[in-house]
Amino acid sequence: MAVLYQDQYLVCEDEFITLYWYYFPIGDKCIPYSKIRSVREESINFLSGSGRVWGMGFTPEWYPFDPKRPWKTKCIVIDDGEWVKTVITPENNERVLEILQQKRIGLNQC
Repeated sequence: MAVLYQDQYLVCEDEFITLYWYYFPIGDKCIPYSKIRSVREESINFLSGSGRVWGMGFTPEWYPFDPKRPWKTKCIVIDDGEWVKTVITPENNERVLEILQQKRIGLNQC
């Protein structure tokens, strides 16, 4: 499989995105692009998610491990049909958002 993007906490390949350190205490989550219903970019600050290094607060959103998140200002929310949405903060937010949107559009045109 070709790697489209990779950083310390995630990798986008041809058919899926893998989130490292998703499950506590250690474990990855693989989301096939075909399962993704929607993706959206949001701004974050300390009160709205950047202070969450790992886990879930009072909203149904799960934040995979990222100790650099408190210094980030943007995130991507992934709805893969589960009750809990996944929120990621890649090093190159724009590139990952572009990949996710392209993959979703390509799947919906089949």
